[in-house]
Amino acid sequence: MNKSLLAYIHPHASISEQYRTIRNNIHYASSGSKVRSLLVTSPSEGEGKSTTTVNLAVCMAQRGDRVLIIDANFRNPIINKIFNVQTSPGLSNILGQQLEFREAIYHTEVEGLDILPSGQRLYNSTELLDSQLMVDVMAFAYEHYDIVLLDCPPVLGAPDTNALASKCDGVLLIVKSGATQQEHALEAKRTLLFAKANILGVILNKKSV
Repeated sequence: MNKSLLAYIHPHASISEQYRTIRNNIHYASSGSKVRSLLVTSPSEGEGKSTTTVNLAVCMAQRGDRVLIIDANFRNPIINKIFNVQTSPGLSNILGQQLEFREAIYHTEVEGLDILPSGQRLYNSTELLDSQLMVDVMAFAYEHYDIVLLDCPPVLGAPDTNALASKCDGVLLIVKSGATQQEHALEAKRTLLFAKANILGVILNKKSV
């Protein structure tokens, strides 16, 4: 099992408790309204957004929610590696109308947690993520899951994240202590707000995480 799945491997560890606290705080940050979709991103690469995504998803599934992780990072997909499945079929195959939604879903060993890998790399990814097809993907996901988490590319590295920001109920921005430059964090926040994102909070990762 991949060591990134901390909340599943070590559910009683302090780091797992911190993820559960973040899970609960998402509800408070949304002013009591139900969050059905959550976009997770960071200013740059290597700041821990995918690790945060999978561990939040595990904690939500442990609470009894039906959870789906969508890997929307076509340039550098990570979710399939964490769960040891193929990259394709996945989201790009659905957006390319090559197969149905349910045909690209993988069930994980975490009860209640499914994943939708990225699929093959798309060169018109921004346009497809900003299309009615993506709206339809989200609508289908809402019918079958309590919450959907999207693991997205870094804000400053690709326009894909901005295309999805307004389609989600909330956004989490991940920054890394000792790594993320302050000006990059501020620029990422401005970019997300310009894209009409509802930023629920910023998560500070320790350098060792």
